[in-house]
Amino acid sequence: GFIVVTVKEKKKICNDLLSKQRGILMGISILLIMLYHFTEDCHNSGVHFNGWVQFYYKYIHSSSVDTFLFLSGLGLYYSMKKNPDIMAFYRRRLTKILIPYVVIAFPAWIWKDLIFKKSGIYNFVKDFTFLSFKNGVKWYWYIFLILICYLIFPYIFRIVEHAKDSLEGELHLLTLVGVYTVMLMGLKLYGGDTYGNFEIALTRIPIFLAGCFYGRSSYEQRESYWKWGVIFIGCLAALYLFPADMPILNRYINGLLNVSICAGLAVFFTKVNTGVVEKFLKWCGLHSLELYLTHVTVRRIMISYGFHTSHYRYEGIMIGISFVLAFLLAVVSRGLQKLIHIKRREDKGEK
Repeated sequence: GFIVVTVKEKKKICNDLLSKQRGILMGISILLIMLYHFTEDCHNSGVHFNGWVQFYYKYIHSSSVDTFLFLSGLGLYYSMKKNPDIMAFYRRRLTKILIPYVVIAFPAWIWKDLIFKKSGIYNFVKDFTFLSFKNGVKWYWYIFLILICYLIFPYIFRIVEHAKDSLEGELHLLTLVGVYTVMLMGLKLYGGDTYGNFEIALTRIPIFLAGCFYGRSSYEQRESYWKWGVIFIGCLAALYLFPADMPILNRYINGLLNVSICAGLAVFFTKVNTGVVEKFLKWCGLHSLELYLTHVTVRRIMISYGFHTSHYRYEGIMIGISFVLAFLLAVVSRGLQKLIHIKRREDKGEK
């Protein structure tokens, strides 16, 4: 029952380290997102909003989402290298994310629109299909964002692959992010409420692009891992030097800072065996999508009925229910994915 910590065999640190530790890092990220939601609840209710809670909410905030997106871009690169069939890519990815979303969100939106708020079937359809995102409804906003990332990835992959070397790849990335940022600033200046409603998702696409480009560096095992240390120091300096009223730039800096910290954690987990902790984090990483879906669902329902998760007892209950439902959701989703796969093979006449 004790946690055994041992030093692992010394290995050369290459850029594929983040890929090797991707499961652990995603597990850490989903737990930090849950922690952020707790600090957000404390901020909204004024309960326990002091000390480390206030520090976390103010300075760390939701930047762990950026780690998810970066690691997603990294993982998608490996996936496309393994099987470059674009239609197969879309089938795999859309099935993987839409099945758990439908299983958990369909009854959740029914509860919200038809039972709790009684806002009608029209609002249910808009909410379930993300059409209400433009009106500020953001319950499952991350699913909306990752679907966009999946749709654009094959085109980003082509740009990544056309780079002759790492320098050209970095220039391509900077150009893409620069052009995108100009468009984003234009939307902020002239788009009215549209920017405010979509900001939570749109400002995070550049960190996904960075993950896509880093995917090639990881896949080719380039030996430039030291750059994460430079990025970490640069981000700290930037946060100190740049004014706080630059939300787009601050989003980028916080995202890179979070990923650079994860790069350091990847080194730690490569050199140190933490036993059961590592297994737990890998499980959380493997089921991070299910944990996200169940967590935000249970949290919203509990708060709606007055069980405010800014209180420790309700937060603990919410976390426990979320983990149980995440396990069940993973089982159901895998079963449905297998059924769809078998049905597709039967339709094609395969054995």
